[in-house]
Amino acid sequence: MKRLIIFLVLAVAVVWTAVAVATPSQGQSTSVLSLGSLQGETLAYNPDVTSAANGLTWDGKQYSASQLPEFLGHLRSAGVTNLGEWLNLHPGVSADFGMMPVEFLQSPEVVTQQATFAPGAASGWHSHPGFVTATVVSGQVVRYGTDCSSQTFSAGQSFYETGSHTFIVKNQGTTAAVVDVTLVVPGGTPTKALRIDEPQPTTCTQ
Repeated sequence: MKRLIIFLVLAVAVVWTAVAVATPSQGQSTSVLSLGSLQGETLAYNPDVTSAANGLTWDGKQYSASQLPEFLGHLRSAGVTNLGEWLNLHPGVSADFGMMPVEFLQSPEVVTQQATFAPGAASGWHSHPGFVTATVVSGQVVRYGTDCSSQTFSAGQSFYETGSHTFIVKNQGTTAAVVDVTLVVPGGTPTKALRIDEPQPTTCTQ
């Protein structure tokens, strides 16, 4: 009995800590508009370093930084069945293309959501599984990165995120903002797991 009580106390402490460090949304509401399955596989990449890419020579053929699809096709024809695993095992090749693999998705799902931000609303610090594109339908939002850099997006403008990024979106205006979000996530991801709450970064107080 004593051991059980100690375990329960520890469990409660762990749950309290998880809640304390998470930064949930405030004033934001989200609804799922559609969900569909892709047949095949998808590679999610972080293209932040494309300017440093030179391409590479493989099997006697030169591939430029913009010829990644052709290179992947060559690997497939050469018998590589799991492109994501192969690229993760050959990080130098990915770096030559200037694109580091973030995630390999087998039979991914595409989820479309609509997020509404009331004036003063904030998404809370979070990340997503897979790859995300967002388009501002109305109003204006500001996105902050963990280094506290910010970008403002107005109606008709879009931005993207990968699973390697943690960020927060705020409506700092006086009217509501509506954002349509498309997520490409691993197949079978529950709708409640489309957003991953993250702690407040020490590098940004937003």
